[in-house]
Amino acid sequence: MKKIILFLSMMCSVVAWAANPAIDFVDNLADQILREVVTADKSAEEKEKLFRDAFTEAVDLKGVGQFVLGTAWKKASDEERQKFLDAFTDLTVKTWAGRFDMYTGQEIVFQGTRNAERGQIYVDSVIQDKQPVEVIWRLRPSKDSYKIVDIIVEGVSMASTYRNDYRAFLQQNENNVSALAEELIKKTSEFRAKNEKELTKN
Repeated sequence: MKKIILFLSMMCSVVAWAANPAIDFVDNLADQILREVVTADKSAEEKEKLFRDAFTEAVDLKGVGQFVLGTAWKKASDEERQKFLDAFTDLTVKTWAGRFDMYTGQEIVFQGTRNAERGQIYVDSVIQDKQPVEVIWRLRPSKDSYKIVDIIVEGVSMASTYRNDYRAFLQQNENNVSALAEELIKKTSEFRAKNEKELTKN
């Protein structure tokens, strides 16, 4: 009888783990990108659009954008904010599209969830490769789902890295948000030109 109770307890634990909505959210996103973008038989332009749609739906880019600008966000005009968000979104999508493109089906092992500040949640995971990579996804509850507010790879926070980089630029440019947006647009163009050049070589 004790063995039966122990077995049922273990089964309940497995079901509870499998039904964890935060883990399911990240797992479904990774699966969607792998299925519809990385391994799909589509053109580079189609893949980029599909990735953009999935990524911008899952990530709270406006919230991340406000965080990385810090006090400069409050001082910026609506027009400056929108210009920055558009440029920030383009560059972030381009950057992460390249990172996900290196993902070739390695297993993602989810290790559980933890509470974060402001009612948010950490999803701990490891990408099993020759050298395992720790990836922590920070989620904000949104209606009946979630939004990603940070991705921490091997201890390096996406949001904090952007914040530090942009803060340095703003300090050197009199907190000019429009100038920062122009810089991001320039980087995106360089990124795209580099990718096109590499595709031509292949």
